[in-house]
Amino acid sequence: MKKTFSIILTFIGISFCLAQNGVIKGKIIAEIPEEVELIAGKTKVILEIKGIEISTIVDENLNFSFYNLESDSIRIRTEPDYYGRKRTGIGFIKPNDTIEFKIPLALSCKYDQSKENKTCPVCKKEDQVIPISYGLIAEITRKGEKKKEKEYKSGGCVTTGCDPNWYCKRDDINF
Repeated sequence: MKKTFSIILTFIGISFCLAQNGVIKGKIIAEIPEEVELIAGKTKVILEIKGIEISTIVDENLNFSFYNLESDSIRIRTEPDYYGRKRTGIGFIKPNDTIEFKIPLALSCKYDQSKENKTCPVCKKEDQVIPISYGLIAEITRKGEKKKEKEYKSGGCVTTGCDPNWYCKRDDINF
């Protein structure tokens, strides 16, 4: 009886040592709250581990999870690629690790609604709002001429197709 019990105990101990499985849990963060219903149940989250792709669909609360994962490097992304932006997370999962991801996602550009409306979403005013200008901007001043205050904010040279249009000096916010 003692021998059988010790064999069973040894087998259970070995099983626990070998069963080092990781977990990945996550949530899609809807950048535009009105799009939650369009994302829920329709967006696929794809995990690549050891060259194998595993996928799941986000639930009604935009949560997803993967269980029983072996220790290795991982890549995680969503499909379809909304608004031309591919979101990929990269990491490494260790034995018995639980990793949590938050992936921002928008079906449309959150800045499209502010193209014609320069009212700041924070202070609800327009008096300190200036446009954001993209690309190479050359400022030329003549010798002895006083430099004018900028009537715009530089947004840089690289654009994504979903970039803010306005900048509020008062609240230091792009929108």
